[in-house]
Amino acid sequence: MAEAILVNGISEILKKIGSLAGREVSLMWGVKGELKKLQKTADMIQKVLQDAERHQRDTAAVGLWLQRLKQAAYDAEDILNEVAYETLRKKIENRFKNKVRNRFKNKLRRFVSASNPLVFRLKMAHRVQGVNQVFDDIAKEKKILNLKEEHAGADKPILDRGTFSRMDETEVFGREDEKSAVMEMLLDDSSTTREDTISVIAIVGFGGIGKTTLAQLVYNDQVVGKCFTFKEWVCVANDDSSGKTVLGEVFRHICDSEPRSLNKNEMGKKLEEKLKEKKLLLVFDDVWSCSQWDDVRVILKHGTHGSKVIVTTRKQEVANDMGAVHSLNLIDLSYDHCWALFKKRAFGKGGPDQTRNLESIGREIVKKCHGVPLVVKAMGSLMHSKVTFREWKDIETCEYLDVVGDNVVNVLRLSYNHLPSPVKQCFQYCAIFPKDATIMKVDLIQQWMAHGFIQCSNDLEIDKVGNDYFKTLCWHSFFQDMEMDENHDIESCKMHDLVHDLAQLIMGKELLVLSHITPTENVNLGETRHLTVSLHKEREFSFPEDLSKKLRTFISNRCLANDAWENLKFLRVLHLQDIKEVSSSICKLILLRYLSIQSYSLTSLPQSISQLYHLETLNIEECPKLEKLPDDMWKLTNLRHLYIAESTKILKKFGRLHSLGSISPILFLGEEEDGRGIGELECLNNLCGHLRIHNMERVRDASHVRKAKLMEKGKVYQLEMVWKVRNADEGTNNDYSEVVEALELPPNLIEFSINGFPSVKLPLKEWLANGSSLRYLVEIKLQKCRNLEEIPPIWHIQPSLETLEISSMDKVKLLGGKCTSTRALAAPHLKHLTLRHMRVLEEWVENSTTTPNSFPFLEELIVEVCGMLRIAPSDFPAVKEITLNCVGKEGVSSLLSQPWSLTSLEKLRIKNCPELSLSLTSTFSSLKEIYIFNIGGLDMICSSANNDHHDAPFHFPALEKLRVENCWKLSLTLNSSFPSLKEIYISQIDGLDMMCSSANNDPRRHHLPSLTSLYVKDVPEFTALPKGFLQSTSSEHLQSVFILDCDKFEGFVDVEGSELPLLFSSNLKEIKLWSCRNLEFINVRGLTSLETLEIIDCSWRGLESSIIGLQSLQALKHLMLEGVPIIMLSGEDAISDGCGWSHGASTNCIISRMREGNEDDDMSESE
Repeated sequence: MAEAILVNGISEILKKIGSLAGREVSLMWGVKGELKKLQKTADMIQKVLQDAERHQRDTAAVGLWLQRLKQAAYDAEDILNEVAYETLRKKIENRFKNKVRNRFKNKLRRFVSASNPLVFRLKMAHRVQGVNQVFDDIAKEKKILNLKEEHAGADKPILDRGTFSRMDETEVFGREDEKSAVMEMLLDDSSTTREDTISVIAIVGFGGIGKTTLAQLVYNDQVVGKCFTFKEWVCVANDDSSGKTVLGEVFRHICDSEPRSLNKNEMGKKLEEKLKEKKLLLVFDDVWSCSQWDDVRVILKHGTHGSKVIVTTRKQEVANDMGAVHSLNLIDLSYDHCWALFKKRAFGKGGPDQTRNLESIGREIVKKCHGVPLVVKAMGSLMHSKVTFREWKDIETCEYLDVVGDNVVNVLRLSYNHLPSPVKQCFQYCAIFPKDATIMKVDLIQQWMAHGFIQCSNDLEIDKVGNDYFKTLCWHSFFQDMEMDENHDIESCKMHDLVHDLAQLIMGKELLVLSHITPTENVNLGETRHLTVSLHKEREFSFPEDLSKKLRTFISNRCLANDAWENLKFLRVLHLQDIKEVSSSICKLILLRYLSIQSYSLTSLPQSISQLYHLETLNIEECPKLEKLPDDMWKLTNLRHLYIAESTKILKKFGRLHSLGSISPILFLGEEEDGRGIGELECLNNLCGHLRIHNMERVRDASHVRKAKLMEKGKVYQLEMVWKVRNADEGTNNDYSEVVEALELPPNLIEFSINGFPSVKLPLKEWLANGSSLRYLVEIKLQKCRNLEEIPPIWHIQPSLETLEISSMDKVKLLGGKCTSTRALAAPHLKHLTLRHMRVLEEWVENSTTTPNSFPFLEELIVEVCGMLRIAPSDFPAVKEITLNCVGKEGVSSLLSQPWSLTSLEKLRIKNCPELSLSLTSTFSSLKEIYIFNIGGLDMICSSANNDHHDAPFHFPALEKLRVENCWKLSLTLNSSFPSLKEIYISQIDGLDMMCSSANNDPRRHHLPSLTSLYVKDVPEFTALPKGFLQSTSSEHLQSVFILDCDKFEGFVDVEGSELPLLFSSNLKEIKLWSCRNLEFINVRGLTSLETLEIIDCSWRGLESSIIGLQSLQALKHLMLEGVPIIMLSGEDAISDGCGWSHGASTNCIISRMREGNEDDDMSESE
């Protein structure tokens, strides 16, 4: 079955053979005829592949013929690549040949060496003749097999980029009930005890049914996030070949580091320290065996009471063996939800019209998916590219399309069969990654490039085409769990284990994963092209001879024996870990295009690496002890991507690497004379993306800056320039103004950052004056320019600007001022403005005569550590969020002096302004959140003269959250000004004046109809809920009341004398009273929804004090009473065995009661 899929790979190789042969034929005299013949034969054989694909299932001889063809095609491609290497070597060495007086010596050396051109041509001619003979035999056999020539149809197109932009992997159809069920299990602490603090919840179901998706929904829920102090997600793949232990994976995720040489006990101790006294939530995804579970469970017990583990598994016995207290067997997704998912994918924008005929076929396709979401998504994505009735009908009647039991891989194969031909190669290559591995997109594309999988006529666009291939696989659901970078582009992904199984099936014998458990008996190593080695023991790895000569990919965590390099000449991709040195024989890998090394021990690279002329990607970013690169590496003219550690010096003469597209993460400049200066950027016009240039202080000559020709770097979209000076005096003693004045910025720049510029003046006006040349610039960051004295109003000068951040300017006193720009009417697009650590800033001024409203579209304003600010603008009609931190009282007052203009404000945060007394008594129509921390006082006493009328306006109609902490005084009137208020959080208030105004005796009208949560902590003068508070709250929404560390709080009794249950919400779920020293009366009778009641470390006024109504708490799941005298629980609420309670004779009783439903569980503890 796998052989049928190999035809695609053969076709792509034959295409490359034809292309290579045609390209080299003019360069290799002596073998021109043989190369032309090879090209012709390859083209002829390619025409019968479609017929061979159909007949190989019925005729074994055809299958063997295809296998021979593929091996011959590989051999031919290797030979032609050797020819290409030799051509490239001669070109490079001729370009950079030695001086004239050494020419005779060089010619003599080449004549007697193995690289003698004549010897090489003769050798290649002989090998090409041999390949031609094999191809001739194969061509003759096709006639014997009666294979017919067919004209291949046009390849399936790559989806348009508009389709990619509409991908939404976060939307989930159905599973609401299942999510609620798991949430209930998760938040129920009745299954944990003092001895066993952690409980296991299992989600069980077959592959593709949505176990991981359901676990993600629960894991990412905000309610869950608030209930657990520590969360972590751990993938536990069924991949023993990786040599990774479950404990090691837990360590890797939780401690964010590699276990390396740590043993089990050492890992355990570090994990204990990390998890101690934390309420844990851990998800173990895709568990196949519980053989190592005991090692992990012992460590997880160090978490606090109520910690949970969610396990996803296909096997119920795994759930049982792990001691799952709850288990959810995930069933098929309903037909309606499947249809909704399919319809969104298939008939979305860019897809076919939803006609009656296509809908009818689509519904039949959904039925055959049998409720498996993975299959539904794959089929919906596939049908999006099908337009005609015939195409839809062919898919619907396909034999693969019928999911029965675990037969999901066959349906995924159907989706694979309809991929464009080059994308198929890219997909099957992904089998080299371990299951559940995180796959970095850029890294994967570079490996595809190394193998020649990406078809692109323009080498400059090859990265874009590779990105389209990647997104095509995402669209067809072959990739999932995408993570985004800061630019909202896909950074990484994973593969579902069933999709991984499909890739392995297609790759077949060409892939070998070698580990301590891999059986190598009866394995034909000669067919292996891609090898992954993962071994426990620290020893060198030696290749079997018949394995190494054909290998194209080698990924290993072990050192290579010195004699191994000789036979790896056909490698395209090499990834090594934890090696101590790289052999000088690496130069033998003449076809190598991708080299990645991760090693904390590697200190140098051999000079011979400079002979890898085909090398396109060099990634040594995780080699921190590697200080420098070989001097001749500038000869690697095909190098496109260079990743080096920050501790590694950039190579000399790097400007000769004309193909270079990225230098990451940072370009650290050296001296110009050493070939490491900024002038080396002159010819690197293929640089793209993010360019970070550090050590700009070494640039002292403006001519070097002009030589760099930054204005010609049209693909650079983000530019960061950093100066590092030891002190401020160095900046004033060395004038860098001429250097920066010579800078001409890249024309398509989107983000620009200046950090540490040490001089007094920065030519911002000159850079930005011609706005048309930087029409895409939307973000500017100015940081740590310690000597800069003036910043012009660049929000006016640069009209396209959306984000501006200015921070750590020690000498700037004035921001803004007059602007001579004719466009200076306003900041037409500025949305985000941040001012930080500007300690001497006094005035931020706008020219009000020409710009009456300078910031018409500003949405976010952040001002932090600007303690001397006195004057600032205040008209921000579109601002949604304002954050003021460590700003003087004059600055805050100035910024908020026109509250009537803040009509769009939704979030207001004011922190660390201890001298500020703030009054918020005006109307804020859109404000949803207020957070006040560490200020002198807050006045929110809103007039109620009119507010009690039904038609009166509200002061805070949209306010949902009010949080006030660490203030000297708070004055708050809770009246009808707060119709949307859900949460009140008050903490560390020395003087509290909180009151409720009259509701005009209208019982139907609540002043706080939306309130769900009240939290009061450490407020010494808080004695009781304010008069009228209980009448003001709606009986439908209030769920949580927490009173903590309030010494004078007397209990839940209204000032008018009404008792709690008559007025409090019957939906109240939580009451917590901690460290309240003056309690008098607690009546909880009638709170039929109460689930949690905690009264801990509280003192009581006298013997007449009491707690009434415990026995009426029908929904109670968690009761904790610490320090409560037994006399408080007398009468009908006495603790007795008959009602499921027990107690001893002690006067201080600690009770921990957890009950579900009507079960009587005796779980109290007395002392």
